[in-house]
Amino acid sequence: MNNYPDSPRVRGRLRISAAAVLLLALAASLAATPAAAHAATGMDISYNFTTAKIYITVTHPVDDPATHYLKTVRVRLNGAVISDPDYKSQPTTNTFTHSYDVNARTGDVIDVTAICSRGGTLEKSYKIPEPARIVTSPQVPSTYTTPPPTDARTTAQSSPGILPLIGAAAAVLVMKRE
Repeated sequence: MNNYPDSPRVRGRLRISAAAVLLLALAASLAATPAAAHAATGMDISYNFTTAKIYITVTHPVDDPATHYLKTVRVRLNGAVISDPDYKSQPTTNTFTHSYDVNARTGDVIDVTAICSRGGTLEKSYKIPEPARIVTSPQVPSTYTTPPPTDARTTAQSSPGILPLIGAAAAVLVMKRE
């Protein structure tokens, strides 16, 4: 058996070793790529009864929102998909808000799924609360338990006094001299 460095057997082992090293390097680089991907880190949902819109504020920090972004924000109302747009970028590198038309009622459940373009998903549910009521009457009871007395005198009246009469007489005299 010939084990010299220029023998066909040694050269075959070197080729296999080089191919194995290249294959391992390729596998390691492919495994490292998804590490850069991540799901959104936060999501807040609110509903406006007046506009019939749902507002979804998402936090998804990225370096370049043109290449790493939330690809889909799926909105379901009581289990039925009502919005499922595909995006090509995200508006900022961190937190942004999207709004969607949703004709929801009190007690309806809205499920939102945010899917990253590079992998990772964040899901959140929101139950539509009772709408806020505008209060038109005071909520604090009056401190008056009895009406004010009827014999109270008014203090806004006073006698005409003599000063206005003197002023009027002076004005008449000045006009007569002219």
